[in-house]
Amino acid sequence: SRPWCLVEMVTAVSSGVNIVPVLVERPGSTFVFPDETFYSRLRWGGVLSGEAMAAIARQGITTDDLESAIRQVFLLIALPFSPHKTATVRKAEVLDILKRCR
Repeated sequence: SRPWCLVEMVTAVSSGVNIVPVLVERPGSTFVFPDETFYSRLRWGGVLSGEAMAAIARQGITTDDLESAIRQVFLLIALPFSPHKTATVRKAEVLDILKRCR
């Protein structure tokens, strides 16, 4: 639903930019990491709309490029961020995130 985010991800990965995945932890919200079924659906057009895929393709990005970048990002360990926890916990989590940004 946000093809420009995927374009940015592919561009960052191909440019060697340090990417730090952050898992936002909120009550009632659970992120599901991509599995092989997701990647298969991505390859066959079952994840993104035709409009989103066209926007990505206009940037010269192929489905293979997209899959490769997503796989590379999700090989990294995501660091937690808990916006609903105490200020002390949030500060510690942000510091951990910033250490990985170097």
